[in-house]
Amino acid sequence: MILTMDEFRAYQPTRTTFALFGHPIAHTMSPELHASLFSISGQGCDYFAVDVPPEQLGEAMELAAQKCSGLNLTIPHKKAVFDHLDAVDETARDLGSVNTVLFSGGEAIGYNTDILGFAGSLEFDHINPQGKLAVVCGYGGVSRVMGYHLAAAGARLILTGRNLAKAKALRNELRTLLPDKSIEIMPSTQLPRATEIVVNGTPLGMYPHEDGCPLEKLPQNTKYIFDAVYNPPCTAIMKLGGRDVTTRNGLLMLVLQAAYAQTIWLGTQFNNNSLNGVLRRLSGDMAKKRLHDVYGKSNIVLCGFMGSGKTTIGRKLARALNCDFLDADQYLEEREGKTISTIFDEVGETGFRDIETDCARELAEKDGCVIALGGGAVLRPENVALYKKNGILIHLNTPFYRIVQNLSRDTTRPLLQGDKENQTRILYQKRKPIYAAAADRSVTGTRISELVDAVFAAI
Repeated sequence: MILTMDEFRAYQPTRTTFALFGHPIAHTMSPELHASLFSISGQGCDYFAVDVPPEQLGEAMELAAQKCSGLNLTIPHKKAVFDHLDAVDETARDLGSVNTVLFSGGEAIGYNTDILGFAGSLEFDHINPQGKLAVVCGYGGVSRVMGYHLAAAGARLILTGRNLAKAKALRNELRTLLPDKSIEIMPSTQLPRATEIVVNGTPLGMYPHEDGCPLEKLPQNTKYIFDAVYNPPCTAIMKLGGRDVTTRNGLLMLVLQAAYAQTIWLGTQFNNNSLNGVLRRLSGDMAKKRLHDVYGKSNIVLCGFMGSGKTTIGRKLARALNCDFLDADQYLEEREGKTISTIFDEVGETGFRDIETDCARELAEKDGCVIALGGGAVLRPENVALYKKNGILIHLNTPFYRIVQNLSRDTTRPLLQGDKENQTRILYQKRKPIYAAAADRSVTGTRISELVDAVFAAI
């Protein structure tokens, strides 16, 4: 829920209430995020966003002191709010940025949980900055937060960006705060080959300008990329990394900073399993939003070889997206009142494919669904075109050994008779390039959670 200032003035809380101040704020995910965290901890609290123009921040803070137990702040209020606080945490004061406010004992106390979210993201990925060469792209508020943490944690820090004068100013500020740390500036074209950590604190690559990238290429020894941007989930700078480079967008940082804010407000502690669940739901919300905003579609359609996990993954995706799941083979069997094996026996493969196309016409008209296709559904270009009208088609490129494991006890596949593994391999090799050519995206993984995350990242 997003309120105008007029609506906030009229608002009367009925239970413990928290809010986010920003301007503009139409695309925030914070209300849904905090609602998920409140639900996990069993807290009966309300949280909403308020569009607060800069000139009305003072009034908004006075109203919040009366109506709210705490606040979050985003652009453009993280610095301006200092004038309206009674006390500020030391780290937030060093950073010159407050994103969390606690109202307690008649006082407004400011904190910065962005730095905790960034530090927690590195810890989650088992990244220890101590002694490593780390590059931060940018010199704004986010870069300041991330550069401060990296330097304080013992990294040898390099700041870079298009405007080296601004990078130099940030370097000088950080050196004042952390005088015994290694902090330098350098043009992006001259970064040391030994750089291991690359961090993007700029908006380059953010939707809708997704081709933007702060670097033309990565230093040769890069092992980890962190991008504070999370829309798209796989940004241009993350795509520069190869298989040996671990990447992380800013969505986990968003989740963690919100969790730390609730710890400040309510003393709530969250375990990793709970936070992973929130992260996956938030990834689902982002995927649903991107389906509509970026692709103009509302369905996720999974294709791939039999036994690749389309039904299992599809159910998981639908649960995370809070939408319907449809198994195309099951739909066909229920529609015909017969099993697929029986249909093959009666009309052969060509007859079955004709029925499959009739079903595709019907399923393609569905809205807001995850649809798992049969293994041969994309063999006909007509089917592919139908499903792509309102859906993004994703190929589950499951490794062959995993497919064999999944099919080892299956006796219902009409195309797999006799030497099952040999027949499977022949058919798999024949169809794999067809799936890749038909799909909008292809994802690979061996674990269910890994594939679910890969689908969301692909969107």
